[in-house]
Amino acid sequence: MSLLITPADLDGRKGVAQGVLKGLADGLRAELAPLIAQPPDAPREKALLSRSGGRCTIDGSLLIFDPFNTRHRCPQCGREYAGGLYDRFRLYWYQLWLAERVLHSAVLGVLFADSECINLAITLLDRFAEQYLRYPNADNVLGPSRPFFSTYLESIWLLQLISALDVLESSIALPELASLGSRVRDRLIRPSAKLIASYDEGMSNRQVWNNAALLASARMLDDRVMFDRALRGRSGLHTHLVSALLSDGSWYEGENYHFFAHRGLWYGVRIASTAGQPLPAALAARFHEGFAAPFRTVLPDLTFPSRRDSQYAVSVRQPRFAESCELGLAERDDLRLTGILARLYDDSVPRGDTGRIASSADVERNLPGTGFQRTDLSWRTLLFARPTLPTLVPQPMHSDLLPAQGLGILRRNEGSLYVSLDYGHSGGGHGHPDRLNFTLMNGAQRWFDDPGTGSYVDPSLHWYRSTLAHNAPIVDGRSQPRVHGDLLAFEDDDREGWVSAQAELAHGLIVQRTIVTLGAYVVDELQWEGVEAHEVALPMHGVDVTPDVVKTPTPIAGGHGEEDGFAFLTNTASVPLPNGHALELISAREGLRGWLFAEQGSTLWSASAPAAPGREGTEPMLLLRQTAATSSFLSVWSWNDAIRSVERDGDVLVVVLTDGRRQRHRRAGQGWLIETVGEGTRLVELRGRASQLGETASSDFRTTPTRPVAPPEKIALPATFELGELHYRQSEFTWQGAGAPRAVVTITRPTPGTVQVDVDVPSSQRLFVPLVTENQLDNEPASINGDSVQLYVIAGERTAGLLLVPEVASVGQRPVDGWTNDLAVDAKWRPTSSGYRLEASIHIDGRTPEFSLDVLVNEVVSGRARRRGQLVLSGAEGEFVYLRGDRHDPSRLLRFSLANA
Repeated sequence: MSLLITPADLDGRKGVAQGVLKGLADGLRAELAPLIAQPPDAPREKALLSRSGGRCTIDGSLLIFDPFNTRHRCPQCGREYAGGLYDRFRLYWYQLWLAERVLHSAVLGVLFADSECINLAITLLDRFAEQYLRYPNADNVLGPSRPFFSTYLESIWLLQLISALDVLESSIALPELASLGSRVRDRLIRPSAKLIASYDEGMSNRQVWNNAALLASARMLDDRVMFDRALRGRSGLHTHLVSALLSDGSWYEGENYHFFAHRGLWYGVRIASTAGQPLPAALAARFHEGFAAPFRTVLPDLTFPSRRDSQYAVSVRQPRFAESCELGLAERDDLRLTGILARLYDDSVPRGDTGRIASSADVERNLPGTGFQRTDLSWRTLLFARPTLPTLVPQPMHSDLLPAQGLGILRRNEGSLYVSLDYGHSGGGHGHPDRLNFTLMNGAQRWFDDPGTGSYVDPSLHWYRSTLAHNAPIVDGRSQPRVHGDLLAFEDDDREGWVSAQAELAHGLIVQRTIVTLGAYVVDELQWEGVEAHEVALPMHGVDVTPDVVKTPTPIAGGHGEEDGFAFLTNTASVPLPNGHALELISAREGLRGWLFAEQGSTLWSASAPAAPGREGTEPMLLLRQTAATSSFLSVWSWNDAIRSVERDGDVLVVVLTDGRRQRHRRAGQGWLIETVGEGTRLVELRGRASQLGETASSDFRTTPTRPVAPPEKIALPATFELGELHYRQSEFTWQGAGAPRAVVTITRPTPGTVQVDVDVPSSQRLFVPLVTENQLDNEPASINGDSVQLYVIAGERTAGLLLVPEVASVGQRPVDGWTNDLAVDAKWRPTSSGYRLEASIHIDGRTPEFSLDVLVNEVVSGRARRRGQLVLSGAEGEFVYLRGDRHDPSRLLRFSLANA
């Protein structure tokens, strides 16, 4: 068997490992010494994800993971934590770390005929095989798993162990290996692969790892059906390369998930190629482009943009990013990759902690940037990188366009000035509602920044996932819908450049943003046109008005949804806007001045907003708002005191520079005209229309329009539904495996103004979780993890979304985010012989001809921390309950007629 590397190629790497890369091998061998001296047991407990475990309660930082020290300490403030939640979360890192050490010991054992390393790998593989089936497959967060709380983590873990076993079996002949291989296959690989295959995550980055683990498992088990499904299935490796890795080489979920997904793709590509299934040429080219694509967006301080669900300000100066370049160069020459390596292997950068001794397989832990060399990389470099690199020369950072990702970047001063417009792909489940987001940075100075995302299980997640947290337009006080934007123009000649794009942010409302960049300032124009009036608002983070402007403390109005963001604002105040001329603005960070123009009727607000993840306190922000069918905002931002004044002359923007020159900006048809007067006249017209670029963002992720689906027939009342297998939304267990839970839902109209919904749950342990209970596991209401009912109703313009929880003498009601809850609901309950009955009366205007409704019944059994599943009135065959919380898609509600009821 040969999984990632053929036996012949593995034998050929012995000379490399013992020669030019011996320093790398020696470092890995030294890190194994404590394990060789005393091989550890496989952990006995399952890892647990919770809100507090693993993070500092002060600044949200991940606690230090030291594989040889079980203390839990914050790297920022030094505070130390203790308790079961912290211990159980640490197992997440430890399991992955230990599995990777099995692979390290197998690789080094074979390359150096090192019997101590070989024995360590054999011992640990045997211990993992003995323990695996003892882990409970329960209380998971995102898919079934035994050692972890999510399927993709088990996939990464399994991949390390399979790779280690394959290296041993394909290279050495030991009597104990045959029996070990049989035990590992029967007690670990086969049951784990079955579990992973049961949970398909479609186009998610996590499914990339599931595919890689299934490809590896299929090879070890000689299962051709499993192999072909993971390679060519509807969410297999080839499909991901066609649909999720976009045509410009970028992963659709952004830079953070790009590296994670691309490493998983690398495993899959290697396994398939070694099995005699190389990629078609077009997919191979796209896959290789994926090595370079994320470096095209790097910020001036050598960090990645914190776009979408990214950690904030992740430094490029980490070994795993260098290793990605090394693996790309192993396939073909690429000046972009050698240029990045020239920056990363810079001897002048001070050396810090590289993190390798605590590395957790392919689940990254971001550390501060540090200096390092090839000797600090991993086993992948030892087995696959070029023995010697070509001459490394840093490449200049120019303006760039990733048309499939939908990101236009304008750079100046050899890359030290960075301006971007993020307009394109929405990013799927890890995307943020921030189409037309604007960023501006100069060196290490972040003026308009993207905050990324903090902890997934902290309430602050709702802020960072709001449009309000970005420098992107908001419509009608609510976060943007998840839409893709379109490029209109992009052109740059290193002196003047522009990027312009648009997105439909409400039905019939087209919002367009244009960024024009020169050497000393940026023009930002936001304009919109709709079939009816909408309130359009533009957040500007990190800026404020000058101290002489008088603010009036006033509550601010906005959307009430958790991810609309307004609940996170403090110190809100209204700010007067001048008539006919610009309002001057200043940045909370040094070096930036602004001039703002708004149409009559606009309002301006100031507020304090949460700082970026990992930073304590707040930062100032402004919010410019106007309600109109058609209008615009215009601003100019300058650094280095380059501007004396900014004026408007009709439709012309006039910028007077401190050197006396006047630059007049105006739209010219589909272009932008800049006329510079002073010491001669210079005229520049920016064009670069999207149609002239040969590729647009829409080519990758637009779908072919389909005929509208006819609405379902309305159901007459009274109506009774028996909920069973076809209605069950499962977690780890199927409906049968969960004991065949059932419920009966009866819907009647007892009076002209009332609809009665009776939910009879015949078998229940009545494990109700009071609404006041704090959820220590995640951001969801704690009560969904007990027996409860979720009720959703739409009647005309009114809606209700409620979590209903039986209490001692009443039924507690918790409004669900995103529903107006202007329909009154009365509820009561009573126990039955072996379950409970809940009765809800919905007050609907008697003149309403129809309504829509759905009922979800959560069920749990003792011994679980999370719900086992739920019965869904509208049907849920093949669905999973993970990460759904109390959210529900209104389009799924069943339609009921009130005529003749």
